[in-house]
Amino acid sequence: MDTLQDLKTIQLLANLSADVLHQMAGAAIPLHCTDGQVIDLENAVYFVIEGTVRAYRSSLSGREQNLLHLNSGHAFNIPQAFSAEEIIPISAVAVGNTRLLKIPFDAFRSIVSRSPEAALAVLQNLSLKLVHLTQLTHDLSLRTVRARLARFLLDQSAGTVPAGVQWTQQEIAAQIGSVREVVSRTMRGFVRDGLIRMNRQQIEIIDAAALKAEANKE
Repeated sequence: MDTLQDLKTIQLLANLSADVLHQMAGAAIPLHCTDGQVIDLENAVYFVIEGTVRAYRSSLSGREQNLLHLNSGHAFNIPQAFSAEEIIPISAVAVGNTRLLKIPFDAFRSIVSRSPEAALAVLQNLSLKLVHLTQLTHDLSLRTVRARLARFLLDQSAGTVPAGVQWTQQEIAAQIGSVREVVSRTMRGFVRDGLIRMNRQQIEIIDAAALKAEANKE
């Protein structure tokens, strides 16, 4: 595999100079993960070359809240590279066979500290993550499960939810900050109200306007 070419596919690195990319390629380590494999976040920044990574938080009871699904072209664990906190706030797991590149924290910090263009790219990446997490916090705090589920179904149909992920009701619950029983009950309500049709776990939206109205409620 050509590490330099792989790094050029990463959105964060797309506009960096050849010199900076060569430095990162020299520090990058390839990693192949199988479905369900937990990714060690203690000492490296990661780049998704192929496949999908699910980033999430979990409670002591085992309940999970999905934060992001990261497809090829995305980077993750960047904040931890610059944090003084030793506690890692998230967990990450491969969804399907996944190919990653990782750069140890020390090497990544060294490259970024010497390159204003790399530092700016990191700041832009962190800004996008902050916007996403701010929206997630808003939705979990102010929107009902019914509204969050409606938005998820609309995003799924529009292709803005990661492709290739086969969603169970448990996984949908983790995605929207609920539990499987509530998701199941809400889904049945959408069927009863004529918003969706379900057939062997396949969900078909039959009244997009009404579903959008539900998604916009607070």
